[in-house]
Amino acid sequence: MNPPLATLDAEETQAVLGAVLREVHGADARLADWSECPVSKRGKHRSLRYDLDARIAGEPEIRRYQWVGKFYERDADARRVARGLRELAAADCGTRGGLVLPGVVAYHAPCRLLLLTYETGASVIHAVAQHGALVLQAIGRALAALHTTPVTLDTTISPGTLLGGLRKKIAVLGARFPGQTDALRTTLNKLEGQTPSGPATPSTIHGDLGPSQLLWQMGRVVILDFDKCARGDPALDLGNLFTQLRRLTLRKPDKLPEFASLRRTILDAYQRWSPADPGLAERVAWYEQITLVRKIRFLASDRIRHKGADAIRQRQAEAIRLLRKLPDLVESYDSRPFEA
Repeated sequence: MNPPLATLDAEETQAVLGAVLREVHGADARLADWSECPVSKRGKHRSLRYDLDARIAGEPEIRRYQWVGKFYERDADARRVARGLRELAAADCGTRGGLVLPGVVAYHAPCRLLLLTYETGASVIHAVAQHGALVLQAIGRALAALHTTPVTLDTTISPGTLLGGLRKKIAVLGARFPGQTDALRTTLNKLEGQTPSGPATPSTIHGDLGPSQLLWQMGRVVILDFDKCARGDPALDLGNLFTQLRRLTLRKPDKLPEFASLRRTILDAYQRWSPADPGLAERVAWYEQITLVRKIRFLASDRIRHKGADAIRQRQAEAIRLLRKLPDLVESYDSRPFEA
């Protein structure tokens, strides 16, 4: 069993923040004031934003910092994320890809607390609605830079692992929605028959990429939440992103460009900035289908992230709508020519 997430009271938090300041800026650094607030309800790991006023030796003015603190259940997970972000920061992917990543401030092992720089920016969905292709092309370029930057990671995500988890999710959905059993079984059979082998050399991948992990920062793309970073197929990140964008275009058809155009624009930019990958088309489509079924399962069962009877009913209704569209959506992946 994993140890519980650390819970710090005000006195303990102040002590930890003061210790980190001294570690980063020297023994004479002092914490003058601080406050905290939750960052997001999303994600498995508890996250807080810390606003700090600090006095640094030799500087007359108070220096202000904003850090994100993430508490992890496992020390190994926190260290993996920190190592990955540090290696990415040391590479040229930020400059090459117009990409911004959170910087690692420090890791406080006794609390399994990873402190990162707090990155601001606009919602990437709002930015797409306002600037269109400019933002979509920037996303493709940023992902290409991330995927082509080698990072030392000991976790690998394989198609077989995802497919094994999907079988359980489909069984649960079939039991809950017996009217959709045939569609679910057909989807599973197609996915099993089309399981990709993946690229010869796994890439650095985000592992859980979606619009909620992207921000638009003055012409650059911020990528957040590397908790599931791993080695794997870059098509997984693209498939995750496209499925969530497809869901948004179905929910809010007037807010975003037409989905096929949106998808094509990102992929055009991605391929322009990436080495040639002849098998990418089929693999992206496979991961899109995988992510679609996983998202339906999550919407049908989530009672934690969105509490309240109305919110739960809305998400379950969306799950049912997507389930009913599942045969048409899966068929679209098989019949639609890949536009690159």
